[in-house]
Amino acid sequence: MKRLFTAIATLSLLAWAGHARAEGKFTVGIGLMHSTADLATNDNAGLNSAYDHSELGGRIECWDQQREHYALNLQANLGFFSETDKPGAGGPANELKYTQSSWSVRLGGDRTWKPLENTTMFFGPGLEFWSGKAKFENVPGITNGYETESVNRFSLHAHVGAISMIGPGWGLSGQLGHRIGVATYEEGGAKSTWWPSSLDGAMEIVFAFGGK
Repeated sequence: MKRLFTAIATLSLLAWAGHARAEGKFTVGIGLMHSTADLATNDNAGLNSAYDHSELGGRIECWDQQREHYALNLQANLGFFSETDKPGAGGPANELKYTQSSWSVRLGGDRTWKPLENTTMFFGPGLEFWSGKAKFENVPGITNGYETESVNRFSLHAHVGAISMIGPGWGLSGQLGHRIGVATYEEGGAKSTWWPSSLDGAMEIVFAFGGK
C-alpha cells in the first residue's frame, strides 16, 4: 500500500511539475517532517483505547503559483516511530519493540508574499487525510505480537512558513502547522471516534522551476 501510494504521489507530482513549468512558477520541496500520530488499540474484551504519539518522517511538497499572490499546495508524507526496550535483571527474556507507521496527503491553497527578493512567505488552509497503525512485539502475554488496525483521520490543517532561495533554482524552506480533525478506529466489532488536534512542522530543500 505504501509503495503504491508513493508511486502514485511521485507520478502525480512529476505530471504537475511538467504542467507548471509550461504555465508558471513551480516549487518542489523534499525534506523531513515531525507530527503527531493518532492511534488506538483493542483490549480483546470489546473496547478500543485511543492514544497519540510523536512521529518523524519524510515529506515531498509542491507549490503551483497560480497567480501572483496565490499558490496551490500539495503535500505527501510518510511517518514512522520505533522504540526498543531491553529488559534488566528479572525482566522478560526478549527485547520489547514498538513501531508505528503512517502516510498522509494534504491539499490546500496558500497566500504568498515576497518581503525580500529571494524570500517568499506563505500561509493558508488545507484538507488533510492521514492513516496510521502500530505494532507491538515480544509483549508478555501476547503471543506472536499485536498489530493494530489503521486509524483514519480527516483534518482541517493550516500552515505558515517561508522559502528562501540560496542559489539559482534552489533554496531552503521551513514551516509550522496546526490541525483539528476527526479520527476513527474499528477493531473486533468496536468502533471509536474522537476529535484530535496537534501541531506539526517541516524543513525542506526546495527547487524552483519556471516563472521569475
